[in-house]
Amino acid sequence: MTKKNMMIKNISLTICLVVLAVGWRIINNKYQVAPNLEIITAVSVIAAISVGWRAALIVPVTSMVISDVLIGNSSIFMFTWGAFAIIGLGATFLRRFNKKPKSQILYSFGFAVVSSFTFFVITNFGVWLQGWYPATITGLIDCFVMAVPFYRTMLIGNLILVPAALTAFQLVKNRAIVRKLVVNSFIR
Repeated sequence: MTKKNMMIKNISLTICLVVLAVGWRIINNKYQVAPNLEIITAVSVIAAISVGWRAALIVPVTSMVISDVLIGNSSIFMFTWGAFAIIGLGATFLRRFNKKPKSQILYSFGFAVVSSFTFFVITNFGVWLQGWYPATITGLIDCFVMAVPFYRTMLIGNLILVPAALTAFQLVKNRAIVRKLVVNSFIR
């Protein structure tokens, strides 16, 4: 594959991942399919392992900016966007295992837990900083305690969606490799 074709493929995949994430956020917001169930982490992982760190940063931030413009967000948007940017960059860790799909999928469970916790801590700290709770240690603890139901939804969603997305990606990638090997053997 030429460098130009690879760039077109990477840009196309990045755009598709953003469209998927924005579409889900709009549908989920409108129909309340599963409040606080985000696919931003899963699409960030796919961007990281298939394209690299730039896409791992572009996909979550662009998805959040576009969808927040369309559906709105609260005053903690900088914490939300920042948390997803950190998660996207963190997803590049899984890229190390591109040649070991089983290990990559296994590690994705840990990544789902860490990314959910990272998002929980950053966004709820932002809520506390903005004065939604008293500026005390007790207020901070209350802020985190009150957010546990939201965390639970994100954690369960990430534990399902991130490994599922990686598994689907690996299956598609392996199918393409097998098809290329078969076609190339007939062409030779």
